Amino acid sequence: MNISPYDFQLQFTFASDKLAELDRKLALLYSTREGTMPLDREFGINMDFVDMPPEVAKSLYVAEITKKTAQFIPEVRVQSVEWTHGGEGQFFPKVVITSA
Repeated sequence: MNISPYDFQLQFTFASDKLAELDRKLALLYSTREGTMPLDREFGINMDFVDMPPEVAKSLYVAEITKKTAQFIPEVRVQSVEWTHGGEGQFFPKVVITSA
Protein backbone atom coordinates (compact mmCIF):
# COMPACT_ATOMS: atom_id res chain seq x y z
CA MET A 1 0.00 0.00 0.00
CA ASN A 2 1.21 3.47 -0.79
CA ILE A 3 -0.37 6.37 1.10
CA SER A 4 0.95 9.66 -0.13
CA PRO A 5 0.98 12.00 2.88
CA TYR A 6 2.81 14.69 0.92
CA ASP A 7 0.28 14.89 -1.90
CA PHE A 8 -2.55 16.82 -0.29
CA GLN A 9 -4.69 19.79 -1.21
CA LEU A 10 -6.53 22.27 0.94
CA GLN A 11 -9.60 23.29 -1.00
CA PHE A 12 -10.94 26.68 0.04
CA THR A 13 -10.65 30.36 -0.88
CA PHE A 14 -9.09 32.61 1.72
CA ALA A 15 -11.51 35.22 3.04
CA SER A 16 -8.93 36.64 5.44
CA ASP A 17 -5.27 36.59 6.39
CA LYS A 18 -6.20 34.39 9.35
CA LEU A 19 -7.33 31.62 7.00
CA ALA A 20 -4.20 32.00 4.88
CA GLU A 21 -2.11 31.60 8.04
CA LEU A 22 -4.11 28.51 8.99
CA ASP A 23 -3.40 27.07 5.53
CA ARG A 24 0.34 27.62 6.02
CA LYS A 25 0.27 25.98 9.46
CA LEU A 26 -1.64 22.92 8.25
CA ALA A 27 0.53 22.54 5.16
CA LEU A 28 3.71 22.68 7.26
CA LEU A 29 2.41 20.23 9.87
CA TYR A 30 1.08 17.69 7.35
CA SER A 31 4.15 17.79 5.10
CA THR A 32 6.76 17.49 7.85
CA ARG A 33 8.04 14.11 8.97
CA GLU A 34 8.11 13.78 12.75
CA GLY A 35 11.61 14.18 14.15
CA THR A 36 12.92 16.48 11.42
CA MET A 37 11.95 19.90 12.85
CA PRO A 38 14.88 21.43 14.75
CA LEU A 39 14.02 22.34 18.37
CA ASP A 40 10.69 20.47 18.25
CA ARG A 41 11.19 16.81 17.35
CA GLU A 42 7.52 15.99 18.03
CA PHE A 43 6.32 18.37 15.31
CA GLY A 44 5.19 16.65 12.12
CA ILE A 45 3.58 13.37 11.20
CA ASN A 46 4.92 9.98 12.27
CA MET A 47 5.20 7.94 9.05
CA ASP A 48 5.57 4.44 10.57
CA PHE A 49 2.24 3.43 9.00
CA VAL A 50 3.44 3.69 5.38
CA ASP A 51 4.32 0.02 4.83
CA MET A 52 1.42 -1.46 6.78
CA PRO A 53 -1.73 -3.11 5.38
CA PRO A 54 -4.17 -0.53 3.94
CA GLU A 55 -6.80 -0.53 6.70
CA VAL A 56 -4.19 -0.41 9.46
CA ALA A 57 -2.29 2.38 7.70
CA LYS A 58 -5.46 4.42 7.21
CA SER A 59 -6.43 4.07 10.87
CA LEU A 60 -2.97 5.02 12.11
CA TYR A 61 -2.83 7.99 9.72
CA VAL A 62 -6.21 9.29 10.92
CA ALA A 63 -5.15 8.91 14.56
CA GLU A 64 -1.85 10.69 13.91
CA ILE A 65 -3.43 13.57 11.95
CA THR A 66 -6.12 14.02 14.59
CA LYS A 67 -3.65 14.02 17.48
CA LYS A 68 -1.06 16.29 15.87
CA THR A 69 -3.63 18.80 14.60
CA ALA A 70 -5.09 19.17 18.11
CA GLN A 71 -1.59 19.39 19.61
CA PHE A 72 -0.04 21.94 17.25
CA ILE A 73 -3.01 23.83 15.79
CA PRO A 74 -5.51 24.00 18.67
CA GLU A 75 -7.87 26.42 16.90
CA VAL A 76 -9.10 23.61 14.60
CA ARG A 77 -10.10 19.96 14.90
CA VAL A 78 -10.11 17.14 12.39
CA GLN A 79 -13.74 16.41 11.55
CA SER A 80 -13.05 13.48 9.22
CA VAL A 81 -10.57 12.00 6.79
CA GLU A 82 -11.93 10.87 3.43
CA TRP A 83 -9.98 8.54 1.16
CA THR A 84 -9.70 8.29 -2.60
CA HIS A 85 -8.05 5.37 -4.35
CA GLY A 86 -5.33 6.28 -6.83
CA GLY A 87 -4.84 2.79 -8.27
CA GLU A 88 -2.00 0.33 -7.70
CA GLY A 89 -2.26 0.51 -3.92
CA GLN A 90 -2.22 4.30 -3.69
CA PHE A 91 -4.62 6.09 -1.36
CA PHE A 92 -4.99 9.84 -0.96
CA PRO A 93 -6.36 11.36 2.25
CA LYS A 94 -8.61 14.40 2.30
CA VAL A 95 -8.55 15.92 5.79
CA VAL A 96 -11.72 17.85 6.68
CA ILE A 97 -11.24 20.33 9.50
CA THR A 98 -13.60 22.40 11.62
CA SER A 99 -13.07 25.15 14.16
CA ALA A 100 -12.38 24.03 17.73
